[in-house]
Amino acid sequence: MNITLEKQDKCRVSARIEVPADTVNKERDEITASFASQAKVPGYRPGKIPLSMIRQRFAKGISEELSERLIRSGCQEAVKKEEGQILGLDKVEGATFQDDQSFTFTAELIIAPEFSLPDYKNLSVELPIVEVSDEEVDATLENLRQRFADFKDIEGPVAAGDFAIIDYKATLDGKNLSEAGFEVGALAQNEGFWVKVDEESFLPDFAMQLVGMKPEESKEVKITLKDDFDLEDLQGKELVYTVKLNKIQQQELPEMDDALAEKIQPGKTLAEIRELISENMKGEKENRRKDSMTNQILEQLTKDLDFDLPEHLVQGETQRMVNTMVQQGQQNGIDDNAIMEQQEQILDTAATQGRSNVKTTFVLEKIAEEENIEASEDDIRHHVAMMASQTGRPVKKLVRELRDSNGFDNIKHQITIGRTLDFLRDKVSVIDVKEEKATAEESS
Repeated sequence: MNITLEKQDKCRVSARIEVPADTVNKERDEITASFASQAKVPGYRPGKIPLSMIRQRFAKGISEELSERLIRSGCQEAVKKEEGQILGLDKVEGATFQDDQSFTFTAELIIAPEFSLPDYKNLSVELPIVEVSDEEVDATLENLRQRFADFKDIEGPVAAGDFAIIDYKATLDGKNLSEAGFEVGALAQNEGFWVKVDEESFLPDFAMQLVGMKPEESKEVKITLKDDFDLEDLQGKELVYTVKLNKIQQQELPEMDDALAEKIQPGKTLAEIRELISENMKGEKENRRKDSMTNQILEQLTKDLDFDLPEHLVQGETQRMVNTMVQQGQQNGIDDNAIMEQQEQILDTAATQGRSNVKTTFVLEKIAEEENIEASEDDIRHHVAMMASQTGRPVKKLVRELRDSNGFDNIKHQITIGRTLDFLRDKVSVIDVKEEKATAEESS
């Protein structure tokens, strides 16, 4: 078999493949014999039909199966010849039986990108020291206390710290937001809405303008949205709200004592609740520290690397990111029209993140290869058992599902990538910094 490879851009290799006549004839004879053993022709017993008749009656089927078999074997040989990792077959063109009985075609193969790894064993990161202060525990405990507050109706007028129950409708340049082309759900209008009268509730500068109102009164509330508001088209715009006050509620907080602790978690004292809060906060900070470490490692590994990526993988990951962003928006209460208005921004963000994710994956896969990191059969079995336990499915049924969907390859890949990240986190040098500095640097 004669194979000529020519590398293209964007992780593609063009393979021109020529299958010699003797191989073609051998394959054709085998296929013809297979057809002869199964064919049914009136007047002939199975297996006794003349081959000339088989070739004539089933010429199209024989030719199609022969082409498929020759293309498949030719591509397999091209994969063996190409030194890089073959990710897939993009297309086949020009499949032709030549006059000399040989068979030629051109296949476009997708290969893994070629690049040199940076020094991944001598990285350093800055991470916040994990500390939980009494003030942080106090703040969390105060939030819990707020949840168990009672409320009572008061005649008013509204004062700072009260809860106002209101109906409202917003306009922009004299038009309802929906008429102005914005479908933004609760931002546009609402009824029976509870808002705490302070500086930041609902929208900045909104709630404090309710001070002095009495039940059944209405007034206009004007606010200017900040330049970093989530909806880009509304940034810096002035909204005018027509607000009707239905009633005023005053919050009555419980004492900070063991009786409150019993409400928060039966059988616990206030001191024990404080200890649980401290432990939970410490665990959350340790998780954030680990995430920060991972993000800094990946940033250092990929920031100076520039190489072609297989477009089909980038497109697939971009679509996955779009689906995730839309789903998160819907879960956060953003309606479909508002999501459509942000379609271009969503696509741009997803494309950038999708390309970054694919690039990062190739880097981690190459490190895994360099360090001989891989998932064992025991690792995979343990992972499948955990999946079965978490989803409540029988292990045998889950194994069948994974086998039918090639899910074991995905599991093996996930475990390998996870172990590679563990390897990198073990190797990195850590510089401990105060949490305020680490937070500021991550934000920048």
